[in-house]
Amino acid sequence: MSLFGSMFQGASSASLWTGNMIYTALQNARTKKEVRELYNRASEANFKNRSVAILPSINKQQLLLTSGDPSENDIYDYQSNSNTAALDYIWGESDEPEGIIVSGGQSIDRVCSLIPFVHKAQAKAIPVVVLHTGNIDLEQMIKNHSKDCEFISRKDTYYDVFRGLPVEDIAYLLYETMPQDSTNPAAESLLHALLEILSRTSGNITIQSLATFPLLTLKTKIDEMQQSGQLSADEYAEINRYYMSGSAESDSVRIFLNKLNRQAEGVYGKLTSRPCNIKRLLNQKGVIAIDVGATGNDLLLSLVINHLLFLQSQGREFAILIDNVPLSKDPKLSELTRCKACAVSSNDFISSLYGGEKRGEDLFSEITGNVSAVVLFRHASGSSCQKWSEHLGTYNKIHIRYSLSQSKAFMNSNDSRGLSVEEKDEPRVRAETISKLPNGLACIHTIDGTLFAEITAP
Repeated sequence: MSLFGSMFQGASSASLWTGNMIYTALQNARTKKEVRELYNRASEANFKNRSVAILPSINKQQLLLTSGDPSENDIYDYQSNSNTAALDYIWGESDEPEGIIVSGGQSIDRVCSLIPFVHKAQAKAIPVVVLHTGNIDLEQMIKNHSKDCEFISRKDTYYDVFRGLPVEDIAYLLYETMPQDSTNPAAESLLHALLEILSRTSGNITIQSLATFPLLTLKTKIDEMQQSGQLSADEYAEINRYYMSGSAESDSVRIFLNKLNRQAEGVYGKLTSRPCNIKRLLNQKGVIAIDVGATGNDLLLSLVINHLLFLQSQGREFAILIDNVPLSKDPKLSELTRCKACAVSSNDFISSLYGGEKRGEDLFSEITGNVSAVVLFRHASGSSCQKWSEHLGTYNKIHIRYSLSQSKAFMNSNDSRGLSVEEKDEPRVRAETISKLPNGLACIHTIDGTLFAEITAP
């Protein structure tokens, strides 16, 4: 039975009660006992419709979840002896890693709520690729919940993106990463010629070696290699044709490679003797955490995304975790979120959707439709709180206003009553509740319902 199953089972008898039925029953009520019973029926119906619970230790009034009238309390205490009830609920009953969105609050709280995602993926031998902006807490969590991991950052391994790739694939990645106003067949041809020469002279192609190669001398280098016998007649004809087709784009290609290299050096530093090995970690079902930098990293982020999409196109399967990278920063970033096992963590998920070429509303519906859990912490933005409140939905709440006055005298008796029963849609979780959540307290929404609980690391 699910976490909320026992509570739903207890309230199942209330599912048939509506405002009209309660109104009719109140008209016919004759005793206070009958009235109290109808109040209980309304309360049970509200609870079943709202499907929200909290731990007994949490102050309901503080969360704006109840009014001053105890009879209108439609939030039930969730009984749990666990010290990590919030994580247990996020964990769910399935062993498969499922999509999750974590938004708001502090970084350490968001990281704690991602533990089930990483842990379950590793337990199922599914590799995980993490894109983050230098989250140290996230890296520490990965170390604690993965059997093998590698970190690509300035202090760890260098992003050796072209490792083991043939020239054709490297040319494809670079061309896909170029700004759209620079992409044309001529630029691709020049990149191809440069890569053919570098692969024969350097052996190992890196972002740095591409940027430092003097493009103005490329034609001279091609001729020299042909004259020295390093290129056969057919190889020379093919590479020379690439160069001649793209020589007019020398400036745009040079500017692109230099900018890409500056961004890579800004995030990873100079090329070190510790290059990453992404394919090894994928084969060993480990976790690869890639620091993509926080600002001024549009080309580097695009290269990483294109690389991951390229690996997926080759049949590589892995879970994706995106931490604090605005989803609208690159149009292709949303393609990575289409994995079944995808986690998105952000200080404000709503604001990360806006900007770029694809606006937020469609992207919001697409991503939230593919996840099984949403974990919300306190938000500073009122518009984000309102958006999440709308996403969590409304419920049909029964309001009762009833008064009964009875007086009996020797010659006269009088019964008077005031009666009002109405039904209206109310938010399951108000925007004010999300904006005023204390640190560490989360609103966890799944298909089973919504639980307010404190996120604590195991």
